[in-house]
Amino acid sequence: MSTTDRVLDILVREGGYRQLPKPFKVGSISFDFTHALVAGERANDLVIVIELKGDTVDDGVVRKIMALTRALDVMRSKRPVTAVLTSGQPRTETVQSISKVCRVLPVGAPTGPNAISAVRDWLSALLPLTQPPPVEMLLDWEADLRAATAASANGELMDNLINAASGGKEAVETVLAAAITKHVDVAISDEGDEE
Repeated sequence: MSTTDRVLDILVREGGYRQLPKPFKVGSISFDFTHALVAGERANDLVIVIELKGDTVDDGVVRKIMALTRALDVMRSKRPVTAVLTSGQPRTETVQSISKVCRVLPVGAPTGPNAISAVRDWLSALLPLTQPPPVEMLLDWEADLRAATAASANGELMDNLINAASGGKEAVETVLAAAITKHVDVAISDEGDEE
């Protein structure tokens, strides 16, 4: 799978982008890029993917992007434009020229076992944020606590403290204070009985 195909796949599958027909029109002007995509329901982005090959002239790429962004301005479009440059390595002047009118992501052509991850990292600005798994999924604090405490620490007090933990710090402090008060009251009453 080429880098351009990976970009298209990630944007469509993970980002919810929709591919535009080739060529697509802005007003009465047709534009033909390697791929053109628009964002789904939550965003308004227009992403153009340009595969830089050996015969691609950087000046031609700059002219096409400038013409597209000018046409969007004339049509009073509010769509932010992102140019994803794949396969070849653009000149620094090309990236600087394009970045005056749109966001530029020069992905290049990553290879190796981490190629997909590298492409995804470049495209992360265009993808929705992913939620990390809940903390409860990452650890079993109750089992870890029971394993870390000695067998002598297990019992009614430990069970009461663990049950109170879901109620927060104050709930644990209340259970602990009640247990301490109970033991102190028992100790004081035992001293009173000896006299």
